[in-house]
Amino acid sequence: ILKNKNLKNRIFVIILILFSILFNQYYGYIGILPIDSFLIFNSGYDLMNGFYPFKDYWTIKEPFIDFLQAIMFKVFGVSWFSYVLHASLFNCLITLTTFFILKRFQLKTNLCFFYSICVAVLFYPTAGTPFSDHHTLIFCLLGFYSFILALQSKKNFFWMLTPILLGFSFMSKQAPTVYVIFLITFISIIYFIRSKNLSSIVYATIGSILIIAFFLLLFFLADIDLKSFFYQY
Repeated sequence: ILKNKNLKNRIFVIILILFSILFNQYYGYIGILPIDSFLIFNSGYDLMNGFYPFKDYWTIKEPFIDFLQAIMFKVFGVSWFSYVLHASLFNCLITLTTFFILKRFQLKTNLCFFYSICVAVLFYPTAGTPFSDHHTLIFCLLGFYSFILALQSKKNFFWMLTPILLGFSFMSKQAPTVYVIFLITFISIIYFIRSKNLSSIVYATIGSILIIAFFLLLFFLADIDLKSFFYQY
């Protein structure tokens, strides 16, 4: 029985990976929005060629997405395929994590698969190409997933991971990330007071320091003035 369950899970995971990527790849090639569809394409291309946000051009959102797109262009070449693939991989990421977290809470496997397929259909294919709102919502959801697992499993790894994911979300777009950060922080403070679990506080602090240090390092390497970041973002 266990072998059959494991085989079924693996088959579902493979289907979810293929479906979430291919479904978005298909819709990423259907129609464009003149400004929105090319925004991250242009900024990712500029960043790959040494033109940095906040320093070389004014931006009010998505510097982290531009950074990811520059990596995609570097690895897969500058093409519409690699541009849409960026969105498709994130569609795959949120689909798989949804499946596994539903499994974690012991929902029936068939229902986990069905809801995950719904996520794959409804999430990124609505845009098809990388978009700040979609990336931010994905990181916010992943932050929520990590926070829920931190409360449920009491594993310090998830306390450290949560602020890192929310940091990625904030550097993709400020809203709704700030509201999510306030909500999770408020609930976390109540949890810390009631549980008196000092190690959780330590790991959450470590995660916060790591994500701040990561972006400060990127700013330092790109010679981006923090004042310019503050004024623009």
